[in-house]
Amino acid sequence: MRSLFILLILITSVQSSFAKKVKLFGQHAAYADAQIKVLCYDDAFSKTEKQLATLQLDKQGRFSVEFDIDETQMIFLPLGVFRGYFFAEPDKVYQLSLPPKRELSPAQKTDPFFTPQDVLLGFRNSSKDDLNNLIRKFDNQFDNFVNQNFDRIYNQRSSSLGVEFSKQMITKYTQVKNPYFQVYLKYRLGFLDYLSRPEAYMSLENKYFAKKDLLLNNSAYTILFNKIYNNALASAFHRREKSKFIKALESKDVYQELNKAMKTYSVYQNKFFRDLLLAKSVFEGTENALLTRRKAIAILKQIHQNSKDDRVGKLTKNYISKLSHLLKNTKAPHFKVGDIALENYKGKYLYLNFCNTSNSVWKNDLESLKKLHEAFGKDIEFLSLASDVDPIRFNNRLKQYEADWPVVLIDKDNTILKDYKIKVFPTYIIINPEGKVFKYPARGPHDGVEKDFVKIQRNLLRKNYSQQK
Repeated sequence: MRSLFILLILITSVQSSFAKKVKLFGQHAAYADAQIKVLCYDDAFSKTEKQLATLQLDKQGRFSVEFDIDETQMIFLPLGVFRGYFFAEPDKVYQLSLPPKRELSPAQKTDPFFTPQDVLLGFRNSSKDDLNNLIRKFDNQFDNFVNQNFDRIYNQRSSSLGVEFSKQMITKYTQVKNPYFQVYLKYRLGFLDYLSRPEAYMSLENKYFAKKDLLLNNSAYTILFNKIYNNALASAFHRREKSKFIKALESKDVYQELNKAMKTYSVYQNKFFRDLLLAKSVFEGTENALLTRRKAIAILKQIHQNSKDDRVGKLTKNYISKLSHLLKNTKAPHFKVGDIALENYKGKYLYLNFCNTSNSVWKNDLESLKKLHEAFGKDIEFLSLASDVDPIRFNNRLKQYEADWPVVLIDKDNTILKDYKIKVFPTYIIINPEGKVFKYPARGPHDGVEKDFVKIQRNLLRKNYSQQK
């Protein structure tokens, strides 16, 4: 027992020796009494957020917080209409300067497509050679060059312009010793290379990724990786031997066959690189219908089991979580809108509708929903959750178009649209009596949802009959 205790202490001390403190402090009166999350991405590709700390501002808007990181990485802060970001280096202290405070409007809070504006944050205690200042300066030069020459670089495939600009930038920043910046410079310029010849997949792959270190903490590296290996199962791999990869996808053991196919190429000899690329490709394969979500989850589980790298483990875990969202027989996210909560429907089937009563689709759906409710309402509960911005107009429309089931306005601070990842109105979901997803996306009132309702009714009748025997 004593030796086990000593071992645990040793493991903990080794792990903590890699993590170093970062301190943020500052003041901004407009943010007084606010709580601001300090976030990073949990892995390189899934965009899964991980909270590192919370900025708790006092009544004067002052704040100070510390958190641990083990390598330089991008940190971001949700700031209303902005998403502030910066590149934090271990063992550094930053006097953070926040942008002017601009809260989300009610419309933006309920808009599933709203994206905050990215703002590179500044620091009051930084020098001109600070990593963030270097990136800001270079990005301004890079973005101006691309904006002015995009047509010639991309549409006319003029690579000479990019080559000359790249030489200038490499010369300009040759004295900069910061290793993160040098990687950032290389792969941002690599993106310029990609723009001028996106069809040269294998040449770009060999130039930037073959037998190279995997620099997943560097945002410029992951951006270029995403571009070159975008939907690899449908595109990049097909540029090699299409039939080989199609055969692997149709095999009984997809992971082993894909793995075997990739190992025949020198660029994929690194197992970590191979597993990482496979995980990313399998996840994206669900977006273009190459793989079902269940099949993709099964492959990702195999990758997880066969990899000993923590970074692959995090990525596959986060991808599986995303693919399992609203999958049949998984637990539906809890919600409470006004006085109505998911638990109110326990023991009943629920036809859940996310809508916006201000558009014409709602008016068209409403009449069909009324008929469906009249026919199936005894066995299936109906609930419509509206994302309308104006509560007065919403209430007026409710009076005009009366419904026989609850139609409830989603309050501006409710997270239900985010929790259910609603991007389109209307969206329909059927939830079973145990609070699990029965069907997502469910058919709408004009798309034959009554077929699903009839099956539900028959199942309920069989259940009642067996209980009476």
